[in-house]
Amino acid sequence: MSLFDGVDAQVARRTPFQLRALVVDYLARHGYTRTVAAFVRESTVRELDPDGDDVGIAQDVPPDELARIEQSNQIYRHIQSGRLDAATRLLQSHFPAVLAGPRPDRPPPHTPRRISDAIPYACATSTDPAHLSLNLRVQAFIEACRTRPLHDTDDPPPTTDQIALLTMAQKLLAHAQILPNESDRRLFTAELKNVGALLAYKVPEDSTMRKYLAQERRDAVADQIHRAIFGVCSISSLELLVRYTESVWYFANKMGVKPRPGALLPPTQQKEPETVPIFHLGLFLDLK
Repeated sequence: MSLFDGVDAQVARRTPFQLRALVVDYLARHGYTRTVAAFVRESTVRELDPDGDDVGIAQDVPPDELARIEQSNQIYRHIQSGRLDAATRLLQSHFPAVLAGPRPDRPPPHTPRRISDAIPYACATSTDPAHLSLNLRVQAFIEACRTRPLHDTDDPPPTTDQIALLTMAQKLLAHAQILPNESDRRLFTAELKNVGALLAYKVPEDSTMRKYLAQERRDAVADQIHRAIFGVCSISSLELLVRYTESVWYFANKMGVKPRPGALLPPTQQKEPETVPIFHLGLFLDLK
């Protein structure tokens, strides 16, 4: 029996409700809540039994879940725009467990994320409230060090004197020193030494440390908070299916699996491939 026996049958069994649910989930996870409402209104699916009788209307995303997604996206946008105080207030109001919940029993490996010419970002994969809170504080300090907006649409940076910035840096170091894990303390202390170097420049945007002021840094913090709010649900089902499909066809190709006559295969520029082709989303979309 082939790895791909039954794939065609599975595709054929997809109902309009399942396909519609994928679209709704994708739009909702990416924050298009108004588009979700319009799509739901215009594409209501009614389930029919084998006799063609109406058995009800497909269930949509609950209103409270849409509200939760919208709240999360407000926080995401605030962090992306450098409004850390506003983001923190919304987190404390709508998702207090993200910053004050229990520590995970088995936290994931704290692999530093590489940002802008190999500058590490501490504990980027962690959902530990202590790490999240400290990363938000670090980003708030970075924003306070700015002397000009990163983008034209950003609010003007606040005028913070050097003494206030030094006080912020000292508090950050104190928070890092009370982390219970020794490796975490070392990681954050090393990062704070680098971030603290912003204080050495009157215009840090023109210095060698300007990498810490890049948009990538904001995006990394926003992504981490978003994952902490939604957990495994931060990625839409459609994206997970695409990743799964790419992985399956990639390994099948590397294993030399032969295509069966009449089998449903990923699009390819080869007329008669000797092995099953690798799935490329771009090529698939171009042919539709």
